[in-house]
Amino acid sequence: MPSAHSALAGKRILITRPAHQTGGWRDRLQSEGALTDCIPLLEIAPIEQGADAQRIKSLILDFDQFEHAIFVSQNAVQHAFDWLDNYWPQLPIGPRYYAIGAATARAIRTRGANPETGNTESGLASTMDSEALLALPQLQQLQGQRVIIFRGQGGRPLIGSTLEKRGARLDYCELYRRTLPASATEEMRAYRALPDAITVHSGETLENLHRVIDATARTDLRQALLVCPSARVAQQASALGFTRACAAANAGDDAMLAALKEAVAAGNS
Repeated sequence: MPSAHSALAGKRILITRPAHQTGGWRDRLQSEGALTDCIPLLEIAPIEQGADAQRIKSLILDFDQFEHAIFVSQNAVQHAFDWLDNYWPQLPIGPRYYAIGAATARAIRTRGANPETGNTESGLASTMDSEALLALPQLQQLQGQRVIIFRGQGGRPLIGSTLEKRGARLDYCELYRRTLPASATEEMRAYRALPDAITVHSGETLENLHRVIDATARTDLRQALLVCPSARVAQQASALGFTRACAAANAGDDAMLAALKEAVAAGNS
C-alpha cells in the first residue's frame, strides 16, 4: 500500500531508464505514493554482428587467460555472461570477478560467479564505484597481468587508464551500444506534464534528455528537480542548464530514492 506519509506522496516523477529496467524503479516510487511517468531515454542495443562481434568472440574464447574481469553495470553482466554461456559451459577457474555497484555484484552472483569485495565480512558495499574498485588491494600491482573490462561502447576511461599505469595488459570487451530510442522525441513532444522531479541514472541518459528537450522545446523541464547518480553527472547537468540538479551517492535504487526524497522534502520545507 502506498505510503501517505512519504515525501513523495502525490508527487509526479518522470522516469527515463531503459524500458527493460523501468519496472523495479517504478514500483519503488509508487510504493512511496508517487505518480510515475515513463519516457525511456536510453536503449541498450547488443552487438551481434560484424567486426565488433568478432572481437567480442575472440576475447570470450580467451577468457581463461585473464587474471581479472571487471563488469561496469548490470547490462555488462547480462551480455557478457550470455556470450560466456555460449562458449564456456563451465566458467574457467582463472579470472577474478569485480563489479561496479551492488546491483552489478548481485547480477554476477546470479550467473554463478562470486565478485571480489573490499570487505569479506559484509560483502560488496553499495557504494563500490570506480574509485572504490581501484582502491582494492588486489588491483594495485598488476605488472604483466591481463585485465578485461566488460562494458558498452564509449565508457569512462578512468578504470582502464589507471590499471594500465599499474602495469596491466588491458582489453575492453564492448558488448553493446547506448542509443536514444527512436520514439523518445515524439513521446517527449506529447508529454504535457511538468513533473515534480526527473530521475536520470547515467550521464548518457542525461545527454539524451538534453537532446530531446532541445528538439521539443520543453525547456521548462530544465527547471524541474533532477536527481542524478553522482556528483559528476549532477555537475554535467548544471553545465547543460538544469537549475536544480542533485546527486545521489550512486546509481542504485536505494541511493537514488534517498536522494529524491531528501530533495523533495527540502523543497517542501
